[in-house]
Amino acid sequence: MQHLPFHAPARRRQTALALLWVTTALATAGCGQLPPLPVVADVDLTPPSIVRIELRNPVELVVRFDEPIARVSDGVGASDAIDGVILEIEDERVGVFRFAAAPAPEIEHWVEAQVADRAGNNLRFLLRFHGLNRLLPAMVINEFTTKGSTNRPDMVEIAVLTDGNIAGATLFEGIPGDWEQRFVFPSVDVEAGDFIVVHFRPDGIPEEINETVSKTQSGGKDATDTAWDYWVPGGTGLSSNNGVLTLTENPLGGYIDAVIYTNRTSASDDRYRGFGSTKLMNRVDAIAAAGHWVYAGAMIAPEDAVNSERSTATRSMARSSDSRDTNSKDDWHITPTSGVSPGRANTDERFE
Repeated sequence: MQHLPFHAPARRRQTALALLWVTTALATAGCGQLPPLPVVADVDLTPPSIVRIELRNPVELVVRFDEPIARVSDGVGASDAIDGVILEIEDERVGVFRFAAAPAPEIEHWVEAQVADRAGNNLRFLLRFHGLNRLLPAMVINEFTTKGSTNRPDMVEIAVLTDGNIAGATLFEGIPGDWEQRFVFPSVDVEAGDFIVVHFRPDGIPEEINETVSKTQSGGKDATDTAWDYWVPGGTGLSSNNGVLTLTENPLGGYIDAVIYTNRTSASDDRYRGFGSTKLMNRVDAIAAAGHWVYAGAMIAPEDAVNSERSTATRSMARSSDSRDTNSKDDWHITPTSGVSPGRANTDERFE
């Protein structure tokens, strides 16, 4: 990794000298009258900051700044898997990393650079990302459990609707940029009708293998020979009653599917529209704003979410057997006791 030099801007040095003069004057004046202090101009000492990064296409990573960028320092660092990259300012607040070849979607890459604003304030930054996958299949979050037991730990099942490759697709407990746990999928060719099972509370045993060759590679609790099994590193289980799950094109975002679940109501609290916390409310609002959840009123409410109250380790929250998706709670039901079915089509029977 290349380390870029840092040069203090002239205005900052001038301010520092003025402050040093003030300190010296205070130290030498004793109890007598202080000499008049010089007037220091109101200067910009705040470096630019990054407000958003996104993959525009397989060979361009876009970085948006909060203020105009005047200069890019010589030299851009990158991880070994990246073969050639430059950073150009496309307009005042937008920089674009342009790659000589598309970075692979199944591994994490990084780029590093330094920019300066008009006042000469420098920002040195390192960004981590995965390449863009143009072969992603259509998928939906199909079934999940959040109140797992010792023998039936928490899991999320994904139904694959079209052929493709899942490299870089990411399942979050949370949303991109605000999450507790996530899993980034390896490069695996999948077919329409396949299932993927992500285990959120692994035991950490050698038999828990992230499958890339065969659906029969992995052992471990609830591993299935009829689905691609994956294990969240250090996974601690999902939030039992209130949470969001999102499936995205890559770790930076690009929603594929989402689900909101809760056992709360609008009357549960006054401060967070019933959702119980700012964190959950903001995540729910983000999913609604992205168009991945529909709601009845002026603002999304707990009553618009999947009701998790009667779910258990064996009574999953599940879509219908045909995996219907209208981005609403109407797609979901609680299965009967022992109705959880990772790696198989869901039952349409409901817990009564």
